[in-house]
Amino acid sequence: MQETEWIVTFESITDAMAFEVAAAEEGLTGKIIPLPDVLSAGCGYAWREAAPGEEALKAFLARGAVAYESLIELER
Repeated sequence: MQETEWIVTFESITDAMAFEVAAAEEGLTGKIIPLPDVLSAGCGYAWREAAPGEEALKAFLARGAVAYESLIELER
């Protein structure tokens, strides 16, 4: 059975680190990971959020408080 994850990519490691701090303050449960091999983007790091956190993640991104490159739905 495949599991859905949400991947947020960044243009720079600085953006990834700032996102990590802001996301923790927001209460998101994901974490910074090396960019999955199936993707090619940005600085090589990404934020991974499990499917149950999708709505909170999208609301957080919509507020525009942090820089990010893209949001990708990934089936694993």
